Amino acid sequence: MPVESYDVAIVGAGPGGAMCALGLKASGLRVAVLDKATFPRDKICGDALSGKVSEALSMHSPDLLKDFERFSEKLSTTALRLVSPRGDCLEIAFTPRHYSGSALGHISTRLAFDNFLVEKLRGAPNISLLKSCRLNSLSVDATGAHLFCNNRIIKTKLVIGADGAHSLVAKRLANFTVDPRHYSAAVRAYISGIRDTRPENYVEFYILKDILPGYLWIFPLPNGMANVGMGILSSALHKQRLNLRDKLLEILSTHPLIAPRFKQATIVDGVKGFGLPLGSRRFQISGERFMLVGDAASLIDPLTGEGIGEAMLSGNFAAKQVLDCFEKNDFSAAAMRRYDDAVYGRLWNSFQLHSFLQKVAATPLIMNFLVRKISRSTAMKEFVASMVEDFDARKKLASPSFYLKLLFE
Repeated sequence: MPVESYDVAIVGAGPGGAMCALGLKASGLRVAVLDKATFPRDKICGDALSGKVSEALSMHSPDLLKDFERFSEKLSTTALRLVSPRGDCLEIAFTPRHYSGSALGHISTRLAFDNFLVEKLRGAPNISLLKSCRLNSLSVDATGAHLFCNNRIIKTKLVIGADGAHSLVAKRLANFTVDPRHYSAAVRAYISGIRDTRPENYVEFYILKDILPGYLWIFPLPNGMANVGMGILSSALHKQRLNLRDKLLEILSTHPLIAPRFKQATIVDGVKGFGLPLGSRRFQISGERFMLVGDAASLIDPLTGEGIGEAMLSGNFAAKQVLDCFEKNDFSAAAMRRYDDAVYGRLWNSFQLHSFLQKVAATPLIMNFLVRKISRSTAMKEFVASMVEDFDARKKLASPSFYLKLLFE
């Protein structure tokens, strides 16, 4: 089998890998983007695009953000519904003063959104998109890396592992192992015909005693569809011996608040599972001649389970580090640490806070109290709305004084 030579090999063409490749589009470097699938392809996910997605697109270029705003295969959302274990409901409608950009967030199938990014790579003379190219093994030494795929061998100076939650690059080069305390399991289905949806396109979160720490979600999609699923910390899943697929179907058919809305609903695409490596632990996400981005680097928010925006931000940081490596001809582990510093400098404080709040959300007594008190106070609703982009406001949730104040309000 002939050996193909590139300057950079990006393993995985999802949002993190695609953003890294886009950052190298004008570099003149020879870049291979290899993916085991052929695009467009589906990816099992919650399909939620937080404000970090717009941040990452804008970081790359304002024109790319404008293209996304014109992208028709997404639904903008400006409202949230949170239901406590006891059944109390908190609804918050966000206004433009609470977020930057055109909306609080968006919902788009990965089939559509990932293809939107990959299409931006086509036509670039220095980027080769290698489809149906599954990585089987790889080796790295002082001279470079060799990637052994099902249909080719690739020699490269630098490897970007963007190959998702089951990353081979992370296992082989960063010695990554799954820790159930920092990993979630999830399932999702595409469902049509759900009753009582709202024109504000609410993203809905149900905190249920049966799936703590975790939640059930209902995210609206274009054309009357919804992404419906739930996730739970893997350590709790093992302890409770839950079958997530069966549990989701049980809740949709029997829960008193949820089942009536699904009485006439149809499952369009069956219940499918996926893993979520959480950012609640910090580890080395780079080394000599390699970097990890997105899920491969365990950059999923420990509280919300959102990881697309985080993956895209890390892809941007990785592209900048690639350019620095080639400019200085330095691919050492010490040089790569600048990438770790950039990623964790942007995300770690939030991950730490959200890891703590994950534990708060797993306590029914506290969640019942919070939802009940906040739902009855206009001032508290406004405070919660401000948390979307105000990290200092979110930090107050970790302070005992916040709960004492709420208790006596």
